[in-house]
Parts: sequence; structure tokens; C-alpha cells
Amino acid sequence: MKVLLVEDNALTRHTIKALLAKLGHEVVAEAENGETALEYFTKFKPEVVFLDIILPGKSGLEVLEEILGIDPRARVVVITAVDQDEIDQRLYDKGVHAVLRKPFSFDDFKVLMNGLAPKAADPSGTLEGIAAAAMERCAERLSRISAGKWTVVSVRVSHGSMAEIVRDHTISGASGLAVYFSVGGKYPFSSMIIFKPEDINVVSLGFLGLPQLPGLNQAQELLFSELANIILNSVISALSNKLKHGFLPSAPKCLVGEPRFLLEALCDTLDSGQHYSVAAITLDLKYGEDTARSEAIVVIPANLAEALAAA
Repeated sequence: MKVLLVEDNALTRHTIKALLAKLGHEVVAEAENGETALEYFTKFKPEVVFLDIILPGKSGLEVLEEILGIDPRARVVVITAVDQDEIDQRLYDKGVHAVLRKPFSFDDFKVLMNGLAPKAADPSGTLEGIAAAAMERCAERLSRISAGKWTVVSVRVSHGSMAEIVRDHTISGASGLAVYFSVGGKYPFSSMIIFKPEDINVVSLGFLGLPQLPGLNQAQELLFSELANIILNSVISALSNKLKHGFLPSAPKCLVGEPRFLLEALCDTLDSGQHYSVAAITLDLKYGEDTARSEAIVVIPANLAEALAAA
């Protein structure tokens, strides 16, 4: 794709230009300020615009509004170091296609560019593709900040009523600790991430590099909640970029019990008469010779599934 790069920081421009070239895209012009950006947008007619939100002279928001005034179909990616859902939502409401948050990795950038590319038929299904890409990015991020190595074991999507999904879904282990979230926004959905309490030492060593004593306490629940937040936010980021709408997760709630009890507790918060799409993602954390397994369950109601299919 042909790209206009609007960024006043030379190092950031160089980095993005190199990543675009590595992925086979062409930077047709570079601008350091808003006035030049508008001139180049009209002259070169790029397929994608990378736009820094803070620029000398005209602000990035002013440039965004003028670009969309010239071409309402323009695909604009805003570059920002600010990580706030409310700001993301305002950007999407203004017509931004995606948000590139600094600092970013090559994998982050590759996922973003794949999302901007012309859509081909996805035989694996829209939700499965989004969940798989989000979890691969999540595993890469977690591996960068962890003492252990995270990998995505599987991503599968099922459809039906919650009673059918609970009946057909299997989670290994005699007991689990589930971290529940209700996610608000235009398309609310629910999620839970399940860990095995007996894996606390592997998780603590693999994530923090610090050992933990057996048994659950408040500090250990906070550790599982923090991991669950990271996993859920990867899903939210992928959905936000797809739909151009923000999401607001609730505070996490922890519950310990048998796997079926944990699934039924999630089911009790949902409309039993509705049909849902459920993405079940299995992640492994390997530390030395030991492996800890977790599973994320993302429950997508019909209106969100329809929005994803139409996007």
C-alpha cells in the first residue's frame, strides 16, 4: 500500500518507514507538520496515512478533520503514546481507522497493517481470526516482559446458547481460579480467564521471576488478575481497531471452584435465551521444565458478532 507518513520525530519516521518497507509497503511522502501533510495528501493520494497526534502548527486532530473533509473514506492511523480508552473512542468517533501506540513492536505493526489490507475471505471465521491475532500479539508482549516464554496453544470458536456452550465445553483440572470481566461500550460482552491455583509458583516465577508459596492469598489473586487484565486488553485492542469503537472493562472479580461451576457462574450473568459466539483461547507459560496453562473465554453476543462480520 502507498503510505503518507506524518510525524515530526525523525527517529519514529525512520522506524515506521523501515517496518513498512519490510512488509512490502511504500512511503510515498513524509511530512513533519500539518500544512505539508495536507499538501502531500492531495498530491499523492495515499491509501493509508500515519498521523502523529502532536505536531507543530496544526494539531494532528485538525489535520485529521481536514483529511476526512477532503476524502471521508481516507484510512488514517493515529500515532500516540497515550493509552486511554476514552481518547481512543473519541479518535474512532472522528473517523480514525486504527491507533498505533508508542512504543510498539514489529508484531504490533504487522497486525495493524494486516488489518488495513484489503479483506480477503477468511475461512477460519472473523472472530477466530481476530482472537488468534490478538493472542499471538499478547503472547509476544508477555514473553518480552516475563522471565518465561508464552505461547498460544489453540484458538477455537463455538456458537449457541450458553447452556449448550457450557455443556460442550471442557476445561482440564479439578479446580480453577477464574477472573471475570464485564466489558461495557456500544457492544458489551463478557469474558473470564481461568488459571490453575496449583500453578501459582510457575506463574510467579515465569511472569515475575519470583517464587510463591503454595495456596492462594490476596497477593496471588492480584497476580492472576494482572495477567488476566493483560490478556483481556489484547482482545479489547483488537476489537477496537476492527470496529472503531472503544470498550471499558469492569474491575476484575475472582472466583475459585470446579471448572463447570466457573462456566456456570459466567452463564448466570448472561441472557439464557440469546445465542452467543464464544472464543476459547489456550495459553501456555513455560518456565524451565515447568508449564502453566490458562484459558481465556470471550463471550460475544449476536450484535457484536454481526458488527464484526460487517466491518
